[in-house]
Amino acid sequence: MKRHILLVDDDKDELVIFMDALRRLPSDDGFKCTYAASTSQAIEMLKYLVPDYVFADFNMPGMNGLQFLQDLKDQQRLEKAQLWLYSTYISEEVKERAQHLGIRCLKKSDTIDSLAKSLSNLFPGKKQVNYAFGQFLAFTR
Repeated sequence: MKRHILLVDDDKDELVIFMDALRRLPSDDGFKCTYAASTSQAIEMLKYLVPDYVFADFNMPGMNGLQFLQDLKDQQRLEKAQLWLYSTYISEEVKERAQHLGIRCLKKSDTIDSLAKSLSNLFPGKKQVNYAFGQFLAFTR
């Protein structure tokens, strides 16, 4: 079964970068990636979706990514989802707060190859990747 990822980032280019990195990963079944351009959009989407992984940018308008992920920790239906703070810069203070909450941190990479390498440690797999590129949902503001 494809692993379902929710990417929450106000920079839509991050979806392209993230998907390009996922394409380079070996996986048993591939990935399905859903995109939300804001935390409020993601909250609405999560009424209907139960992803395996949620990656949220820290620097978001309104509610920041850490606050958003902290709110998800309290939702029983999302208890199995792995929560990741995904940002260009994560201060030591924010990193410590995230770790205290059980939220993992992943720094955005400078290149698609380096992001793919980081993601390969999160999503180990052995077979060729299958993708559902036409199945991701993109919501804009």
